[in-house]
Amino acid sequence: MFKSAFSKTALLVAGVMMAGAVSAKEMKIGFVDVREVFSQLPQAAKLQETMKAEFGGKIAEVQKLEKDIAFNVEKFKRDGSTMSDEQKKKLQEDIGKQQQQYEQLARPLGEQIRARETEERNKLQALIKSAIDQIAAKDQYDLVLNAEAAVYAKPEYNISAAVVAQVSKAK
Repeated sequence: MFKSAFSKTALLVAGVMMAGAVSAKEMKIGFVDVREVFSQLPQAAKLQETMKAEFGGKIAEVQKLEKDIAFNVEKFKRDGSTMSDEQKKKLQEDIGKQQQQYEQLARPLGEQIRARETEERNKLQALIKSAIDQIAAKDQYDLVLNAEAAVYAKPEYNISAAVVAQVSKAK
């Protein structure tokens, strides 16, 4: 009797394991390298151009101010020993004003740039997600993973190129 119950249990466990293996084999899984997709999109290059056009003038102003500060600091180091006390004081005041102006310009500009980049990246990520959803539905994928989540995957399961192609068509 013990042998009969054991063999029935073993058969049941083996059957469940085989059924699980069969259903896993039938599952269609793909993966996407989202970073690579993002880097290949023409919209990402256009984003960089847009950011340059939008903030280029302010960035140039901040960079000029950085150079002016660096020049004056170097001048103070180089010529400080030969300057009069009044000249040193004047140059230090100029450097202080420039640094204050730099902080007033650079910090808000950096925040504006980061906010704008985030806004535009979120739009692109939404397009990527939509493309993944459409490709997964059309090609009947049961599961699509981010490439970073997969330890190993065969290249034929990579749908990144299809995602790039679809998102590239979007405006």
